[in-house]
Amino acid sequence: RSHRKPRTHKSVFGVVGVTAASVSVIRWNLVESSHIRHRSHDRRQSHLTINATEMSSDSAKPRAPVMGNPRGSSNDKLGAGSESTTGNAHSLVLEHVTSTTRLMEKRRQTLIATKDLETRRQLWVEQEVNFSQRESLIKKKDLELQDNLVRFGKFLQENDGKRVRAKRRAADEINLRLRKEREIESLTRKLNRIGTNEEIADTSLEKNERYGAYLELVLKFVSGHGDGAGTATTSMGFREVNDVLARHATLQSTNETLTAAHRRFAAEDAVLKTSFSEYVDTQKDNALTLNNEIALLKKQLEKAVRVKEETRAQRDSSLRSDALAKMQHGRVCMATENLFRRCRARSAVKYKTDDNPLERLKVIGEYMGDLNKIVKQRYKENPGLTD
Repeated sequence: RSHRKPRTHKSVFGVVGVTAASVSVIRWNLVESSHIRHRSHDRRQSHLTINATEMSSDSAKPRAPVMGNPRGSSNDKLGAGSESTTGNAHSLVLEHVTSTTRLMEKRRQTLIATKDLETRRQLWVEQEVNFSQRESLIKKKDLELQDNLVRFGKFLQENDGKRVRAKRRAADEINLRLRKEREIESLTRKLNRIGTNEEIADTSLEKNERYGAYLELVLKFVSGHGDGAGTATTSMGFREVNDVLARHATLQSTNETLTAAHRRFAAEDAVLKTSFSEYVDTQKDNALTLNNEIALLKKQLEKAVRVKEETRAQRDSSLRSDALAKMQHGRVCMATENLFRRCRARSAVKYKTDDNPLERLKVIGEYMGDLNKIVKQRYKENPGLTD
């Protein structure tokens, strides 16, 4: 049903569209007929006005001369037979008749046109009445169609709402069904898991029954043996199997605690050993580093001592060389002074007394040069002279 509704909607909308189109066409025809009626009425009124104007103009014109019969019987006959001819030929005939004949002809044409006008007016009135009745009928049908269309639209809206609600309910039902199916699957898996656990528990029960029997024997053994009088003495205080199991659980938890503590202490011991080995390695590295630094500083100290000795030797050497140079300088200065004094005492030139050794050496050089020139001049003048 939900698949057939869209097709029904399409067909109904198609019929509604065709009906609306036909109503619009009928309205357009009515409007066009009213326009045609008004145009024809205006045209008829214009023709009557033109004929009246022509008649008044013909009566005002002077009477034209007519050849032949003055009464115009032949013209009347021609005028009477001109109704079957065209308008141009009729106007040519009326030009050669008298004004009275032309006026009578115009009146006759006016009467004919008036009768025709009345006939057409009655016809148009009847057609207008018919058109008005048809228009009112069409309007009534249009209103009915509009009411039907509104009702049908409401009906379609209600059907759409019902369809949407039905789809929503169907979707909800589908979601509910899927959720229930998932719940069934989960419960089925849970049931299978419970069955599997039950089988495992049965197997474990069958396996542990022997241990139960063993515990009962242990309980009988540790609970004490009765004497001949029927009194029972308890050696370890176990009266039921649960006491043995509780004792076993306590010992097991204590064992687990001690095992965990042992593992923790072993881990801490391993961590401490690792940290101690790392500390020892670090200290060894630091000792090696410090030894290397000490050796490097010793080398630097030896180098500094050697540089110091070399510097001291260079200083002593420079001091000795300075002392020697000073001594030589003093000797040179003393020799220069002695020579300067001797040259100044023996020379006739009065040299200035100057403490500058260079000036004194200059004086000595001049004196020796002069003396050398004198000796050469003497030998040149006395070739056989000997010392």
